[in-house]
Amino acid sequence: MKYRSLAAFRLGDIRGLYPREIDERFARDFAGAFIDEFAITGTVAVGRDMRESSPGLQRALMDGLTEFGVDVADIGLCPTELGYFASTFPGFAAAIVVTASHNPARYNGLKCVLAGGEAVTFESGLSGVMRRMQSRRRVGPSRVGAIVHEDLRAEYLDWMVSHFDAESLQGAPVALNGLNGTASTLASELVERFNLPVKWFRKDPGPIPEEGADPANPRLANEMKSYMAGQGFALGVAWDGDCDRCVFFDGDGNIVPAYYIVGLLAATFLASHPGRAIVYDTKLCWNTLDIIAEFGGQAVPSETGHAFMKRKMRESDAIYGGELSSHHFFGDFFHCDSGMFAWLKILETVNHAGETIAELVEKRRRLFTTTPEINLRLGDTDRAFNEILNQYRTVAESIEHFDGLSFTMPGDWRFSLRRSKTEPLVRVNFESRGNGDVLLEQGPGVIEALAPFSSEDIDIPSLLYIQ
Repeated sequence: MKYRSLAAFRLGDIRGLYPREIDERFARDFAGAFIDEFAITGTVAVGRDMRESSPGLQRALMDGLTEFGVDVADIGLCPTELGYFASTFPGFAAAIVVTASHNPARYNGLKCVLAGGEAVTFESGLSGVMRRMQSRRRVGPSRVGAIVHEDLRAEYLDWMVSHFDAESLQGAPVALNGLNGTASTLASELVERFNLPVKWFRKDPGPIPEEGADPANPRLANEMKSYMAGQGFALGVAWDGDCDRCVFFDGDGNIVPAYYIVGLLAATFLASHPGRAIVYDTKLCWNTLDIIAEFGGQAVPSETGHAFMKRKMRESDAIYGGELSSHHFFGDFFHCDSGMFAWLKILETVNHAGETIAELVEKRRRLFTTTPEINLRLGDTDRAFNEILNQYRTVAESIEHFDGLSFTMPGDWRFSLRRSKTEPLVRVNFESRGNGDVLLEQGPGVIEALAPFSSEDIDIPSLLYIQ
């Protein structure tokens, strides 16, 4: 079957506009190519998120799998991490969840893992799936697979409850924001199991906000801040659409930057597991590296993206991994990312310390400073990157060509440029050792050098400020 476009294939998953780049035919044909590429013989778990297009895509995907002789476990509406969990069951060869994560509602996609939560990337197999879809239609076997509806939530909840002590989670009320994604399908039952004092905002799945279920989106973050105001919450938690990203808020409703959350979780795990590996993305890293060194851990850099982080987690047998996008990965959770594990671990950490989340990260804020991630739509990314190289190569103390570009500058500051793996954006990040003023003084020069490559007006003061 020839396709006009295979633009939905990304480096770590499938994601595109529905129905232009991904539709029911795409899902059905993907299933056959996936079976061939990975020689699938066991059961495949298939779930979906809350998007209007997801039930039809899930149905087509399951039809495609069974058409070619594979049995399917339909795990229904669920967070992506339930698919990861399902892939660890005996006899399960893979799991696929229909989701476009935090993207706007007009998008959809597929996240895939093999048995045991093993990540599938473009280089580790999705490229082969794409070639098979483009070149031919497979003739299915005589046997047609069966679809069985499997409710795995009870097993998942039992597993999660076994990893936390209910008493350690008790404390002041917590504000939970599902952003009308799938988080509440698991979080509400965990709340009951642990008897936690919570209040929900945007609890029920679908429809998601117009701009997508992204908890770090400024408008949606301000919604959360308004919801939390004056209610005496100790902590706020918001998940993205498929619940694999988890953003935290202090008692006043201000986002606690993932820069400090990653460091806090690294310190928490290394305190009880000295010497273990911590995986980090290199967009911003000085705070994390300082903590890993302080606790005697092993620092393992990774490309940005859930599939790449999973791979590094497995290769290093890491106890924890964190991304600036608020994906948190846990060795105990099959080296996969989990919004549920992240929320409960932070709650446990805060209660054990007897301090607020703001107090716990205050020291790190004084030692290391960062600005919000700046997302730019650039017309010619290669030329833009070359322009930055030309301007800064002679003055930078060092330049890293790893997952984009990173520049360490005189005056103890650093910036990085990364192409987004899921959106047509370039992500710009800044950090410094202690001195936030240097970022406000030097950062605008980086943005101004990129501005000619953008068709949009860039208001630097609204983008570049200390978090």
